[in-house]
Amino acid sequence: MKVLALEFSTEAASLALLEDGAVVAARPVDASQRRSQGLFDAAAELLAGAGWTFAAVGAFAVGRGPGSYTGLRVSVTAANGWALPAQKPVWTTSSGAALAAEIFAERPEIAQVVAWGDARRGTIWAGRFERDAQRVVRQTGDWQLLPADARGKEWPDAHWAAPERAPQAAWVGRLFFAGGASEERQPIYLHPAVVAAPRFDADGKPLPAP
Repeated sequence: MKVLALEFSTEAASLALLEDGAVVAARPVDASQRRSQGLFDAAAELLAGAGWTFAAVGAFAVGRGPGSYTGLRVSVTAANGWALPAQKPVWTTSSGAALAAEIFAERPEIAQVVAWGDARRGTIWAGRFERDAQRVVRQTGDWQLLPADARGKEWPDAHWAAPERAPQAAWVGRLFFAGGASEERQPIYLHPAVVAAPRFDADGKPLPAP
């Protein structure tokens, strides 16, 4: 099967083509062109360079975050649109799982990996992953919002991904071929709740929320 994989959770966005589990071609996507037209142009160029057409693609694999909501929304929507006419599968996985799988491949001695990112306002989002005896990558527990200074301190027995590491589309595609179940076709977006201060008019009466 031919698969187009998309990973747009960070500024280091990427696309990859895989066939029967092997990476055929991959390319980064300029973060300044993360809007839909930039994605469509990059995908068309990648397919043409490999001698593929959209009709030849049998499925789409998408990293769904956590990360940039705009990038994730654009990539999930694009995959759904490409898949719809012929009812092709759209398979999703967390971007953190793709990053963890890549680190596990590089460092087989590591038992647990923490994927994390900036959640703004002095917080980070983080998730812990492990690899079982069948070398399947699994998340252990839910995503967490933590104070920024908790990086490396929470889950001290796990390897925390380096700040410069970003998930890659090639590993999203590899996880598809590993045979795991698809997650929801919705971006994972984690950030602290925004609490607006109450507003009052000149007479001290509460104003409606904006």
